Amino acid sequence: MIAVDLDKVTLTKGQYAVYSCICYFDVFRYPVRPTQILDFVNFKTTQSQVNLILNELVELKLISEANGFYFLEKDNANFIAKRSDSETRCLKKEKVIKRYANFISRFPFVESVCISGSCSKGLLEDDGDIDYFIITSPNKLWLCRSILIAFKKIFLFNSKKYFCVNYLVDSNNLEIPDKNIFVATEVRTLVPITNKALFEKFLDTNKWTNDLLPNKQAYNSTFLKEEKATKYFFKVVEVLFGGKLGDKLDKKCFDLTLSSWQKKFPNFSKEDFDLNLRSRKNVSKHHPRGYQKKVLSELSNRLEKINC
Repeated sequence: MIAVDLDKVTLTKGQYAVYSCICYFDVFRYPVRPTQILDFVNFKTTQSQVNLILNELVELKLISEANGFYFLEKDNANFIAKRSDSETRCLKKEKVIKRYANFISRFPFVESVCISGSCSKGLLEDDGDIDYFIITSPNKLWLCRSILIAFKKIFLFNSKKYFCVNYLVDSNNLEIPDKNIFVATEVRTLVPITNKALFEKFLDTNKWTNDLLPNKQAYNSTFLKEEKATKYFFKVVEVLFGGKLGDKLDKKCFDLTLSSWQKKFPNFSKEDFDLNLRSRKNVSKHHPRGYQKKVLSELSNRLEKINC
């Protein structure tokens, strides 16, 4: 880290907000551009004001700058090169990612699909997965998830490289309960694929994110189709299991999955289980590595000696 006595540093509200933003992305070893800082800083401001604050933080030797990127580390060459490589890799895989996302959107009871995780931010590590956030039909979430997982296991030999479906909600349960900067960033960087109206309803339901990211306006609509995807063969499955039989199967899928996760992760406290493996009738969250908690803890560590 940059050699500076943090115990003696007191920042203005604006400086602290910009520094916090850089610290957040430093958790991911991700140098940021000024335009990105404007998007993800947690107070209403302008690009010119952000640029001014960045210069002040550089003068205070709290951050460094190179090639238009801002970061905490002196030795930035590897971080910048790694970011560039990840962006290039994601661009090269763009057609494949889009193809898989469109394919998922055709599965039974899928109403909307979004690219999430690192790919939603234009990054793909060499060993990274493609994550998807999925909105399903009401009362069919667990049946939908089970069909997707069965396809992955049988036809993709359980590879999640391009098929990581780790967060699903149904269209009657669009609000995300974990209201913090990590979740706000993930929500506001989702890249929707289908069903514009439902996705925008999701954003409107989670407009609490505006309080944490007041400058982040537009979402990435590069791949977005206005309507729901045409289901073709899978439409037959929706018709066959759209009624009470499907409801019973959905409950069975829920019970089996929850039982399996409880046996697989016995060391999770009740609180951690709900945070990382949230399993309810209308939501399925599978984040067993506890990434959200780790990221927020790392951010707190970076900020603990800074006064505002």
